[in-house]
Amino acid sequence: MSPEPVPAPNHLEGSPPEADLPALVYDGDCGFCQRCADWIAARLPAGVSVMASQEADLASLRLSPHQAADAAWWIDAEGAQHRGHRAIAASLRACGGAWGTLGRVLTLPGISLLAAGVYELIARNRHRLGCRNCFKKTRRGGPALS
Repeated sequence: MSPEPVPAPNHLEGSPPEADLPALVYDGDCGFCQRCADWIAARLPAGVSVMASQEADLASLRLSPHQAADAAWWIDAEGAQHRGHRAIAASLRACGGAWGTLGRVLTLPGISLLAAGVYELIARNRHRLGCRNCFKKTRRGGPALS
């Protein structure tokens, strides 16, 4: 009789349990972010998680609350983290088809720099794009990216 199989140890000592990956993490308090997340979720294949940072197990994704408040994040199947415009590009690539092509284009040299600037401009001005929560956070002196 063979012994019971033992689960393979996690290669990172003391690391949190694995999350469902790949995953897109966004600010669930932001109406603009929520609409964008709903749009991408409708186009992603089954098995890809789209979750509000306020409901996500950030420890298992190896994200701090500050990181999650700062930008959107794509955590790929291997656990690599992609922030901001690279998170958006990765989620588009995961959609496949024409959206996947757009995601690849967003990471090309030169275009990636422009995409990073556009992402940061939108992120800083979310309160102008219909997010009352973001406006309140900004008016209170908190970050526009929270």
